[in-house]
Amino acid sequence: MFFFSLIAIVYFAIRWIINHFIKNGVNKPYKKYTFISLIAAVLFLTVGAIASPTHRSSADQTSTSSRISSKHKKKNASNESKRKASISKANSIKEKESSESIAASKSESKEDSESIASSESESSKKQSEAESSSIAKASSESSVASSSSAKKASETSTTDNASYTQKGGWTTAASGMVFVSDSNKYYTSVKNPGNYQYMTQSAADNSGAKPAPRGNQYARP
Repeated sequence: MFFFSLIAIVYFAIRWIINHFIKNGVNKPYKKYTFISLIAAVLFLTVGAIASPTHRSSADQTSTSSRISSKHKKKNASNESKRKASISKANSIKEKESSESIAASKSESKEDSESIASSESESSKKQSEAESSSIAKASSESSVASSSSAKKASETSTTDNASYTQKGGWTTAASGMVFVSDSNKYYTSVKNPGNYQYMTQSAADNSGAKPAPRGNQYARP
């Protein structure tokens, strides 16, 4: 449409020029100028027809290129969006797995701590029971030994008491018997027999006791 308008403008411009020359006295045939104007219009039409496909093709190419570029941009944007979504999903899965792993590790650590505490408690309980049993046993043995010793001492004392004699405040040991003091000296006569151990002289010698070299107001060798 643009080219037809251009041809019409050129045609009427040439006719105006021809009329102008005619009015100004230029004596040339009118038909000749009309023919020239037609030729000029045809030339413009031909040039327009040739240029129009090129322009249209260029415009189509530009439009096609623009559409392709737009499609590529959209496709790239879609791919980028998908890639980001995939990365985000992968990170979310990793974080979830990491949190689950940490929770499992804490649970295992708690179970181990409880197991260790239980084991230590059982061990402590067993040790305490063993110590209590050992103490009770030792106490029982000590009690039995003490009882036995007391019984033996009582029997010995009874026998020994019957062996020594008392006269004038002095207690005299029987033949072959002595009174052993805390200083590991033994005497034959003492005033307080309860402060000495009464035993045979051979037993006193075997225990490391020695005969007193001299006497005093409480004991005589």
